[in-house]
Amino acid sequence: MFVRFIKKYKFVITFSLVFGLFVYGYAPNFIVEIRNPLIVFARKSFYDTGFKPATDDLFKFRFKTQDNLTLTADIYQIPYPKANIILLHGIRSNKEHWHNMALWLNRNGYTAIALDMRAHGESQGAYCSFGYYEKQDVSALIDTLQAQGFKQNFGIWGHSLGAAVALQALAVDKRLKFGIIESSYADFKQITKAYSRYYLHFSSDFLNNFLLERAAEKAGFPLNQVNPVDYCARIEQPVMLVHGTADRKINVKNARILYDNIAGKQKQLVLIKGAGHTNIHQVGGRFYKDKVLTFLNKYSGKTSL
Repeated sequence: MFVRFIKKYKFVITFSLVFGLFVYGYAPNFIVEIRNPLIVFARKSFYDTGFKPATDDLFKFRFKTQDNLTLTADIYQIPYPKANIILLHGIRSNKEHWHNMALWLNRNGYTAIALDMRAHGESQGAYCSFGYYEKQDVSALIDTLQAQGFKQNFGIWGHSLGAAVALQALAVDKRLKFGIIESSYADFKQITKAYSRYYLHFSSDFLNNFLLERAAEKAGFPLNQVNPVDYCARIEQPVMLVHGTADRKINVKNARILYDNIAGKQKQLVLIKGAGHTNIHQVGGRFYKDKVLTFLNKYSGKTSL
């Protein structure tokens, strides 16, 4: 009877076993393995991932992390800047995303430091830890820059994942004197559920939680220590939170949650009407740049040029 059952349902049994092994062994990699070959292929096939090439306006800067990875940053340096601003890209993006904005910061008196976060771009590393190690990497970058003679204040400006890392970094490293937080999520588990609904059109709490636990295990970080909202009570520095009202990936309510939880009084929430997740700079245009420049000139520690 057992043999007949196996023969009759061998396809279902085989499919279930293969699917189970895939979910347990490989699917979690999609969350934390940035250079996963399937995702890289999909992005090249279906997405425009091109950015402006690097130019002579920058120089490459490499430094070691606490766990001995070599990370790379592009530094757009000017003499006597008002501040040094660390720029953090979103997930599966890279430092070149910031090229135009870095040049704009230069023109307005700021040195820009665009970092390839671990496992991205020219930096080493196999896994993304959604801020657990990345916030330590920011501190290691500041350590190395200060040792190399960078004297002005440091600020941080992050987008999406980079914004979530920036919030965590602001909480733990008070050498960061101000932050601009673009399109950040508040809670890691909740945003992965939202991404499942956005990309796969369904979401299972059980499957989502299982994949997250396995992904965190693979990447070596505690799942309950990467929620940006949990760090907000420790942020006293000036912060400007920015979000597009039409963001379908990370709903604007995340910005309001973060704003309400940031402890410091020098905070502001800027909503870019009609902007989605990745086009805040384009939709916000001059209005957004004026907001940024007013904020930076107020809190950078120097008067405007």
